[in-house]
Amino acid sequence: MSQRIRGITDEEATGIAKEIFETSNQLLGRTANLQRILAHSPYLARWFLPLVAAVRQPKAGAVSDVRLRNLAVLKTSTINGCKY
Repeated sequence: MSQRIRGITDEEATGIAKEIFETSNQLLGRTANLQRILAHSPYLARWFLPLVAAVRQPKAGAVSDVRLRNLAVLKTSTINGCKY
């Protein structure tokens, strides 16, 4: 399965999308592919980032074990046929 909507690159990001990428890099250490795709709709991406941070980052409120969170990410990727 190939990606149907191309993600916005750091170089292409402007305005709200650029702010979201910078914040994502600060909170999560990177900008995920999903966040790059959601940046086509910046207001949706702006809402989604705090949710991801709260689920994944202990400093932002995540209470589950990091190994369990990583296992959930891997399992979800496998179910969805993710190749990388």
